[in-house]
Amino acid sequence: MTKIKICGLMTEEEALMANEARPDLAGVVFAPGRHQVTAEEALVVRQALDDRIPLVGVFVAEPVETILKLVETGMIQMIQLHGQRPITEVRQLRSAGVPVIQALVGDDAIDQAKDWQNQLRLRRLQEQDGGLEKRQDSDPALADFNGGLAEHLDGDLGLVDFLMVDAGAGSGQRLDWQRLAGLAPTHLFVAGGIQPNNLSDLLQIYQPDFVDVSSGAETKGHKDLNKMVALVAIAHQEERK
Repeated sequence: MTKIKICGLMTEEEALMANEARPDLAGVVFAPGRHQVTAEEALVVRQALDDRIPLVGVFVAEPVETILKLVETGMIQMIQLHGQRPITEVRQLRSAGVPVIQALVGDDAIDQAKDWQNQLRLRRLQEQDGGLEKRQDSDPALADFNGGLAEHLDGDLGLVDFLMVDAGAGSGQRLDWQRLAGLAPTHLFVAGGIQPNNLSDLLQIYQPDFVDVSSGAETKGHKDLNKMVALVAIAHQEERK
C-alpha cells in the first residue's frame, strides 16, 4: 500500500478536513510561497490535527535553530528539506531524533535519486564480505535497493531517511512517471502534479512508499475535503468504510 502526505495545510479548517480524510502524513510549509505559514499558524494546524497524523515541516533556507525549536516544541514530527544543506546542519537536524526527507526538485530529480541509490548500493556492497564483484555475480537482485538509508555515506544525502522526487516544488507540474522505472520505491516520495484523476495512473506504473499532494487536493486554491478523501482512498487502494 502506498501511503500519502497531504501538504500545504494552512488553517484549522483544513486540519479538520485532514482528520476526516485520514492521510498518513500532513504538511505545513514554512518556506516562501502560496502555502507559507507562520509558526503561530502552524501551531493552530497541529493543535487541530489528529495526534495520529504526523505533521511534516517543509523548509528551504530557514535556520537550523528555528527548525529544531519547532521539533522540540512538538509542532512538527518530520523535517522536509529543499535545497542542499551543509552536512553539519543535516547532522544537527538528525540529532533531533525525527525523520528527515530530502527533496530533489526539477527535470533531473529522478536521475539524481537514481544516482544516490546506486552510490549507496555500491557503498554497501563494498563494505560487505566477499567484495563488490563477487556479490553482484551471485545476487543479481542487488540491482535494486531495498534497505534502510545509511548514515555513513559521504555527502548530505547519506544522512536522510527519505528522498522525494518532485517536478517543481508546488508548481503542479508532474514528472515523467515512466522514468521512475529502475528507481527503488522504498524510502521514496513522489510529488508534483498528482490529482484524484491521475493518481491511479501513477500507481499502475509505479508504487512508491509515499505520494505527496498539495495543489492536487485543492479547488480554487483551498483544500477540498472530497478531493482529499478520494486521494487517500486511491493511494490506500481501498473503499472508504
